[in-house]
Amino acid sequence: MELDEKIAVIGNSSLVSGFRLAGLRDFFTLEGKQAEDKLSELIGDPTYGIIILEESILEKADWRLKRRIEAIAKPVVVSVPSPSGPMEQSESINMLVKRALGFELADKK
Repeated sequence: MELDEKIAVIGNSSLVSGFRLAGLRDFFTLEGKQAEDKLSELIGDPTYGIIILEESILEKADWRLKRRIEAIAKPVVVSVPSPSGPMEQSESINMLVKRALGFELADKK
């Protein structure tokens, strides 16, 4: 990620508040279709390097949007568990980084 690329957060108020307290400035308290529309908008914006969203948004998203996310290397879309718990199948952060950067991050000893 380049230094001038932004990080966005999309989700419920508790998720957004946590990242807001961590110092992130681009956050959107949205759910349902509004969250899906915002996600679609942000993945088309080249100023974003990472988009963090509540995984229930991704779980309920239209299959075309999911395919679009799978096909892009940047921005990296990272889903975090919803209050109801994690999804059973999700892509690991290592796999997201591999897709974005083209190589795996390994633990260096």
